Amino acid sequence: MIYIVEIPHQKRPHAWFAFSREDFVLKVRATHGPNVDQSGAANEFDACVATLADGLKDYRVHLSDELAIGALQSDPLYDKYDGFYAHMALREQLVAMDALEDDL
Repeated sequence: MIYIVEIPHQKRPHAWFAFSREDFVLKVRATHGPNVDQSGAANEFDACVATLADGLKDYRVHLSDELAIGALQSDPLYDKYDGFYAHMALREQLVAMDALEDDL
């Protein structure tokens, strides 16, 4: 499972998931259309990550449940005070995908 957290400049962070790299590419292409530029990217996945990042204040792409849970606990972006909304967005995705127990 891949977890993506998008942090726009003006709105609250939100998170979504993809089942695989191929699913991620399909979802980014579906939402960004022909705007995916592969020049300078090693592969289509990296090109889609770059396209996704364009226009965001910040973002994270976690390539597994374990990496996402680890980031939730250690990445300053998910700080329980300064990064509360990003923390909750990722946490809710992890709970929805049964990767993390809902202990609130």
